[in-house]
Amino acid sequence: MRNMKERFEKLTGGGAAVSVVMIVFGLVLLLWPGHTLELAARIVGVGLLVGGAVLGVTWYRDRRAGRISGTTLAEAIVALVGGVLLLAAPKTVVSIVPVAVGIVIAVNGLVNLTQALELRRISVTRWQGPLVLAILTILAGALLIFNPLKPIEWAVMAIGAVLIFNGASNLFISHRYKKYH
Repeated sequence: MRNMKERFEKLTGGGAAVSVVMIVFGLVLLLWPGHTLELAARIVGVGLLVGGAVLGVTWYRDRRAGRISGTTLAEAIVALVGGVLLLAAPKTVVSIVPVAVGIVIAVNGLVNLTQALELRRISVTRWQGPLVLAILTILAGALLIFNPLKPIEWAVMAIGAVLIFNGASNLFISHRYKKYH
């Protein structure tokens, strides 16, 4: 039993610090989701610029050595352009993904709507449920299209809340465990 207690203490020695970091990071995500997304986009942008520069130098070096690789040059250009875009307009780039997903969802909702109306036309008794679901799907797609950053911010806030919960529960459980062992 003593050996197990020593192992647990070794494992959780830094656990309190990690839990506090989780809580602090969770609070940052919860309180400033938009800024956090922008910072993450900028960090990825810097990474793409560095990666693009390395690929560009690799392409140039290979070209001088007689090993021409158009793929490497294309990758370098894409990485550099992506990095510049993320640094110049991080919110715009981040908002493109939900807009694209919103378009797909809204179109799917329209297909669902035609199916629900077809169910009504052929006198299916419970066609209203599919109609309501189709309308909700269209509205969800429209939300992503016309307000793309909000759902992403909600997801970031949810991650923050989960980190706060995880950090706090780790501290509580660790405290209780140490109290009785």
